[in-house]
Amino acid sequence: MTLTWADAEPNAPRDPYVQFSWMLRQRHEPPLGTHIYQPIFVRLHGGDPLAERRELLKEVLDPLSPLLMDPFELELLAARCGPVDPDAGMPDEYALYWKLDTPEDHYVALFNLQDTGTPVALDPTGLNTEMPETSPRPDEIPPEAAAPGPVRPIVAIIDDGIGFLNARFRREDRTRFHAIWLQSLERRGRTPRSVILGEVLTRDEIDDQMLSQGSALSEITVYNALNAKLSLYDGFRSTDHGSTHGTHVLDLAAGADPADGADEVRDWPLIGVQLPPQAIADTSGTKMESYLIQAVRWVLRQAHVIDPTAPVIVNLSLGMLAGPKDGTRFADYQITREAEAWERVKNQPVRIVWSFGNDYRKRLVARLDYERRGRQSIDWIVQTGDQTETYMEVRPIPGQSLKDVSLSLETPAGPASGFGPVPPGCSRDLKLDGKTVGRIYHVPERHLDPETLQRPYYLLALSPTASAFNEPLAPAGTWKLVCRYKGKGPLSLILQIQRDDSLIGYRPKARQSYFDNDKAYGWSEEYLDHRKLLPDCVIRHEGTFNALASSTARQVFHTGAAQLAREMGLIVPSVYTGEGAEWAVPGPSAATIADRSRIHPGVKGAGTFSSSTRFRNGTSAAAGRLTRALGLSAARLEANATTPKSYDFDPDKLTIWPVPAPLRSRLGDEVIQPFVMEDAGSLKV
Repeated sequence: MTLTWADAEPNAPRDPYVQFSWMLRQRHEPPLGTHIYQPIFVRLHGGDPLAERRELLKEVLDPLSPLLMDPFELELLAARCGPVDPDAGMPDEYALYWKLDTPEDHYVALFNLQDTGTPVALDPTGLNTEMPETSPRPDEIPPEAAAPGPVRPIVAIIDDGIGFLNARFRREDRTRFHAIWLQSLERRGRTPRSVILGEVLTRDEIDDQMLSQGSALSEITVYNALNAKLSLYDGFRSTDHGSTHGTHVLDLAAGADPADGADEVRDWPLIGVQLPPQAIADTSGTKMESYLIQAVRWVLRQAHVIDPTAPVIVNLSLGMLAGPKDGTRFADYQITREAEAWERVKNQPVRIVWSFGNDYRKRLVARLDYERRGRQSIDWIVQTGDQTETYMEVRPIPGQSLKDVSLSLETPAGPASGFGPVPPGCSRDLKLDGKTVGRIYHVPERHLDPETLQRPYYLLALSPTASAFNEPLAPAGTWKLVCRYKGKGPLSLILQIQRDDSLIGYRPKARQSYFDNDKAYGWSEEYLDHRKLLPDCVIRHEGTFNALASSTARQVFHTGAAQLAREMGLIVPSVYTGEGAEWAVPGPSAATIADRSRIHPGVKGAGTFSSSTRFRNGTSAAAGRLTRALGLSAARLEANATTPKSYDFDPDKLTIWPVPAPLRSRLGDEVIQPFVMEDAGSLKV
């Protein structure tokens, strides 16, 4: 078997992650049928908004058109085609699907193509007949009567494995969920022009499940039946199991004793979106972004029906490692845009709460600094037994360019690419007996809007190193990347390895690659191991945060994780919590306590089923607690809707510690507990 490098050739996909992973999938698991569609997100040009909406609707309904829409987005578009626009002032932007391989310029006269997602195979025989043809529109789900008392925030969670029947999400014998959208991989509806993305359960439907069975309610039986209907053979059925990420995070954010009428949290309405398990399983984030954006759009409209003035707080304890980290990764950009537009046009306060990431010590970020022209190299360890793709991004810091940078990638088996030119909009393949097992992309710049530019970068993509199928594999071992700079002024390159690990129970068996360097094995007094990065090591902690948590908009919060160290009277950063960087965001917005001590990690929250508990940590748990803190401060959020620089947290309901400057890159400006601690004075950060 022979490894060879091909010459560069034109190749400028909208998303190179999607292109590379889809190419590899065709080798071992090609989709069934010919009904292969790709999720896209578009923005109408806006010259004649009503005419453009009607033209888009006409195209979607045309049986010969390559466009499809899911029922929720179709209702939004159809409503805006009438004589009165219910969303006047909102951007004309829509999530659609088009037939795979539709030319990108096919609708250039009608809309700008903003983003594309991973293609999906729609069942060519028609949808499972147990699936509903349409999901209820937001205005078809009547709001519950508001409880008397203070402002009630609306808490939404977009996550995996949400145990929506858990008693912590009830008010006595009634659910607090206004609705939950159980997303699954797309399937064609019974009519030719429809695509169904899972199933929506309304408050009444959830209550019917509970009231019809009373004390005999078997939560696991309900989840088993739903999962059997919604999940394909390769989908991990989270809620069949006793511990689920979404249930735990939501309990920290808004769980309450259903019989405790004195707890204001018990009256908070809830909205949920459970993402498809296939989107969660791919920890690189390649499959997740389109579902995330559709989920946020749905959540905001559901919240408006519940109470159009109540603050809506959306928890997003999800993410990936590598990215621009300047607010231009599409999901980061678009979710921020949705929140800003909704608050501005609808006058409903919106807060988005992201987890800041758990990759501080995983050796996934490096920095190469050049005072002048020269070469620098770094070792990239790609592990054996990795059944998923591996990626690395190479980006200059803001204000600098890749114009004078070229790369050479050497395989563990020896062949190096050399510094052959790879111009923007081109790629260069590594082939094993004629089949691609690696690729160097030079991704060109793209404008998301006149003011927002996605800057150029290199993406290095490798095929798996192990497979259950008979397919060509990338060699495992030490890869060497050499970056050559031929410019005159200083340059700094940021190298980021994309997250690529396995979640417990999920099908993909991934193994995280990482950087290696002889200056990465100093003795750490803090962690008592030989993994300290020495001062001159090119591997860095800076920038080890969630690539989706980089927006600096008023509506967006990023959450770090803190650990109690009561024996010293201190609150310290949790060992895993990511760090900001001077070339990106400087740190999280704030942190909450997610670890009871170094010996006892995690905080207690609900298991999947009622009366069960689990201890979990991570910045996901921290984000859940920050969501609760914002909910307890709802009156301030409502009052602050028109005051851009006002302070959102209510010190009368929370415990707040200021963070000293040296720790703000990991903990933000404050550490917050979502309750008043009597012994708060005995602790400091």
